[in-house]
Amino acid sequence: MSTAAVVGVHRSRSSSSRPPPPLPDFESFNKSSKVEVREDEEQERKFHEIIELLLAAGYFRARIKGLSPFDKVVGGMTWCIEVCNVDIDVDLLFQENLTIGQKISLTEKIVAVLPKMKCPHRIEPHQIQGLDFIHIFPVVQWLVKKAIETREETGDYIRAFSVSQFHKNYETPEDIASKILKDKMYVSYGEIKEVYRPQRLFRYHAPQKLKEEEVRVQTTLLEYGKKIGSARITESKEGEQLNEAEKRVLKKQKRRVGFRV
Repeated sequence: MSTAAVVGVHRSRSSSSRPPPPLPDFESFNKSSKVEVREDEEQERKFHEIIELLLAAGYFRARIKGLSPFDKVVGGMTWCIEVCNVDIDVDLLFQENLTIGQKISLTEKIVAVLPKMKCPHRIEPHQIQGLDFIHIFPVVQWLVKKAIETREETGDYIRAFSVSQFHKNYETPEDIASKILKDKMYVSYGEIKEVYRPQRLFRYHAPQKLKEEEVRVQTTLLEYGKKIGSARITESKEGEQLNEAEKRVLKKQKRRVGFRV
């Protein structure tokens, strides 16, 4: 037997003795793919829930289809923080279509602000950059709740301030009609006041002789047609006249104090 034949036989024996390559574990592959699909479905569901929360809070830019998920979510978070009106020394300037560096800087600022706002949930910048909606959702939920509470507290003040600013430059038809009515009422009130103002009927010829304050008060009342009490000396509007006894008393008082008609 030749040397080549011996080598060929040896190679054939060694190749036949090797074990076959292992088959791929299709069962584990199917399990991992199912987990990934399930996580993707959960992420998508949380993303839609975040958008619904932002729309309910009043951030309607989340409805624009042309914006990326990052712009919608991070823009909504920035808007909620600004609405909460918290005194924080951080400039949260959000713009659409940010660069990678700007996104990193903005997410780091948001993460730094949340503990100052006493947010009970913790999140990392890479989770926001990577759009980990499962971990972003509780933070957005808390921010939306905080923003709604703040707007309820300051809503009356802001509404009153807005109305006052409007009335400085503009007038509604109701305001114009009310102003005209007030002017007419003011004129009518002045006319009535002039017609029914007190009329002096008598004048005391020697007021310097009156020393006591009570006598001066009574004399002044009599000058304007008042008795020593609260009833009028002149005839009342109903046409009732003073009886004879009251007339005699009035004459005696006039003689005593020296009135001159």
